[in-house]
Amino acid sequence: MSVLIAIPFYVAVATFVAAAGLSLLYLRNAQDTVLARAKRTAAAANVLLAVVFGIRWAQWGLLPMTGITDSLNLFLILCTGIILTVQRDNAMKPLLVYYLPALALLALISASVAHQHLGESPKALNSAFLTFHVGLVFLAFSLFFVASLTSMGYMFKARHLKQHDMTGWARRLPSLELLDRTLYRLISVGYPVFVLTTVVGFVWAYFDRDLLGPMWFASPKILISFIIVALYAVSFHTRRFGLLRGPKLAYLVFFGFSGVLIAYLA
Repeated sequence: MSVLIAIPFYVAVATFVAAAGLSLLYLRNAQDTVLARAKRTAAAANVLLAVVFGIRWAQWGLLPMTGITDSLNLFLILCTGIILTVQRDNAMKPLLVYYLPALALLALISASVAHQHLGESPKALNSAFLTFHVGLVFLAFSLFFVASLTSMGYMFKARHLKQHDMTGWARRLPSLELLDRTLYRLISVGYPVFVLTTVVGFVWAYFDRDLLGPMWFASPKILISFIIVALYAVSFHTRRFGLLRGPKLAYLVFFGFSGVLIAYLA
């Protein structure tokens, strides 16, 4: 790994950890300035990761989207961008306590294997079609990941409201209505993006059947993709028509995504 890549990468990881630390400090002092500083710190970390992405791309002439470290870095870049977009509403700032520690954990996992991978050339994606497919997968999973973290905030606030305990941290969280609306917006973008990438992947798998074998249509990735589509189709359409919202939607998004992600990684 060259110094040109190592310095911004490890500084970015440290910056994500610092941002997470600032967000957790908010739990103690409840100062909005601390959250604002945490948000700026996370944005700085994201810029550094984007620099690493650009250097890797320029160095090898290949989009760094395939190795574990490159994949985690791209995932972090997209997740942070989505989180910063959500944070344009000041009422959503307390959710940084859920968002930033999760990002810091991903950054530390990436750092733990970076010495093995960041010095290697990214694997070539065979076509623009496949590159488009992979990029959409990252975007969809980033949206689902942020939605899952948002659902944690919803479940926490809903539980404390049910117990009539709105002291301390629960009181600072956004309203259930705002959390529900944010959750729905994330799903309403992530769901069609994933449907599109599933269609693109299905077409690619059909025309490149030698890669997945004669039973390409029964490939675990394809089957899991259809499960994800079904999960978020239910989440999106039942919420859209008012049949499923609030705690039930939050539980479905959180546990559904967690289970699918574990199966997908396995």
